[in-house]
Amino acid sequence: MPKENKTLITPEGYAITFYDHESVEVNLSLSKDTFEVIEQIARKKDLSVESVIKFFIGKGLRDLEPELATRLAHQRFKSRKGAEEKQEVDLAA
Repeated sequence: MPKENKTLITPEGYAITFYDHESVEVNLSLSKDTFEVIEQIARKKDLSVESVIKFFIGKGLRDLEPELATRLAHQRFKSRKGAEEKQEVDLAA
């Protein structure tokens, strides 16, 4: 059974909807020092360690392959129910 999409309303009144995506589980070994830094960032930002790791992987992909990341973001956006055919996606947001 698919998870329900989650919508968050920001203090400014913007609605942000989080869509579930098909996932692949990965077993990853990190140095203890690296993991401790990730834990510190997670505590400081009140996030899970998993969220911080996903953020850095996504940021690295956007930095290293911006054209590919943009194309994939457009594909994900178009696959959402009710998405219009032509809309801009701001990856900096």
